[in-house]
Amino acid sequence: MLKKLAIVITLVLVACGRFGKNAVEERYKQFAEEVLQRRYDAAAAMADGLTAAELGELGTQERIGAGPAMFQTLFPSRFVIDTRENGADGAVILHATQTVLFNPAGVESIRPAMFATMKQVVTLKQRDGAWKVTAFTNSFEKMDSLSVH
Repeated sequence: MLKKLAIVITLVLVACGRFGKNAVEERYKQFAEEVLQRRYDAAAAMADGLTAAELGELGTQERIGAGPAMFQTLFPSRFVIDTRENGADGAVILHATQTVLFNPAGVESIRPAMFATMKQVVTLKQRDGAWKVTAFTNSFEKMDSLSVH
């Protein structure tokens, strides 16, 4: 009986650890999508110490090529967490790649025709029971068309 209880407790602790890790990464992804969609007020609500105006200056569309006029359709992004660091103060620092999938102006398709790669560094801290973004850098890396297979 004790052995079964120990296994259940271990499984619960592992699940809680994964949930916490995923909660940080999910918050980052939600935040990055809001910035991409130019919903800076919604992104600022997920942040602590970053205003909508500041996030507008870091805007993903603004950093890619010709800017917002270039995008006709945005598709859900793809994300890769390149590295994850835990700070001594409880902060989590993610180095991540956001792949923005889109159709440029004039391209009508249900599939994305192009992509842009953004390199991001985001710091999140637990505030009032939720993960909040406390620092965000957003750098354009490259843009290209998607090959059709």
